[in-house]
Amino acid sequence: MTSPIPPKKEGKPSTGFRSGTRQKSLHNIPCFRGLDAAGLESMQTLAREKALRRGEILFQEGAVCDEIFVITQGSVKVYRLSDDGRQHTLWVLGAGDCFCLAPFFHRTRYPVTAQCTTEVRILRLERESWPPLLGGNPGLACGVAQCLCERLAALASHLEIVSTREVRRRLARILSDLARRRGVRRPEGTLLDSGLTHDELAACVGTAREVISRTLGQFQQEGLVTLGRRRLLIRDLPGLQAASLPRRPSKDARR
Repeated sequence: MTSPIPPKKEGKPSTGFRSGTRQKSLHNIPCFRGLDAAGLESMQTLAREKALRRGEILFQEGAVCDEIFVITQGSVKVYRLSDDGRQHTLWVLGAGDCFCLAPFFHRTRYPVTAQCTTEVRILRLERESWPPLLGGNPGLACGVAQCLCERLAALASHLEIVSTREVRRRLARILSDLARRRGVRRPEGTLLDSGLTHDELAACVGTAREVISRTLGQFQQEGLVTLGRRRLLIRDLPGLQAASLPRRPSKDARR
């Protein structure tokens, strides 16, 4: 589980990080690895840290985008609402993810809503802080471009997942991807602690909660996973990955 976050305080959010972990924390964020020492110092001064509780909305679809966010702890789901009000989850983001880059630089509104699925800490970088940072740090510009390319690749992967017809394969693929990106290695398997409920997994897969619960039960019976409260232990990751692949026709069927 993620470490507890103190109660949210009113007023201005705190600035930067605790002194002992400042440079290390920023340098470990993929988007900022190209920053030199001076750039890291500037980022520490400009970044605002904020704590949010599970269920809090970070931003809503349609609001003006004037900040970039970086997750330093916890998980955030990014979703859109259909015309009938159903959620469709596009991404589940975690520590180290930098997001809202595209709408920020295009000066558009948020195309999605972001909601915390666990207790979360984020960094907020406002619009006026970016021109001097980008102008003096070519490495930061490369990092931003890389993050945008990775998000585009993630979107292509998501489209591939939702185009798969079988719910079993879609769910196995999403769990496998979460294990690869967010899983915590344990002796007994890979732990997923993203805080997603069965309803939220259903929004990721594009199906009903009951179907997700039934499919997860099947995975558990097959020894692929062990279920817990808002956490899931993947006991057989290769087996789960195999379950995400199309079934090959038998030799008899090919004759």
